[in-house]
Amino acid sequence: MTEKNISAQEFGQLFLRYRDKFVSIAMSYLRDEVAAEDIVSECFTNFWDMRDRIEITTVPEAYILQSVKNKCLNYLRDKSTRMRIQQQMHSDSYRAVMAEIGVLGKNEFGIIFRSDIAAIFKKMMDEMPESTRRIFFSSRFEDLTYNEIAAKYGVSPRKVKREIQHVLEIMRISLRDYLPLIVISIILASGRPS
Repeated sequence: MTEKNISAQEFGQLFLRYRDKFVSIAMSYLRDEVAAEDIVSECFTNFWDMRDRIEITTVPEAYILQSVKNKCLNYLRDKSTRMRIQQQMHSDSYRAVMAEIGVLGKNEFGIIFRSDIAAIFKKMMDEMPESTRRIFFSSRFEDLTYNEIAAKYGVSPRKVKREIQHVLEIMRISLRDYLPLIVISIILASGRPS
């Protein structure tokens, strides 16, 4: 079978014989079934559409398999670039939040009560079960979703939600005397009149 004389029937047989094998190979690289199926389908379609212009030195299935591998490589490179950009954006957001905390910490209320609030928060965290503390920190400081946290610690997303709500309720109660001062600090730091 050469690229110049492959018939629709031969192409159909080629597709049926190798599609699942090529999807398995793509899956081994990508770990994403949908992306693997899309890439394999695209490679078969491209081969059929360009069959008259392609120079094949081996059998068509080897050519298509090489196309699948090349597309998987491009997919992984693109994914790596997207992840690097997201990581940079997350890092920039974190620095912005830390800068805001620094600004808030410079006003009088922040100076007076910052250590008290930190001590209350530390005591509250120390009294919590380790699993609850890890779930809360993953949510607030690692910016993970409930599903990601559940997968990380082997619990259900519902348990993650309950644990976070529990911590926030304890924080609200523990810091209730400081909430008006925190609001005033935020207003003063932003320069807006109350």
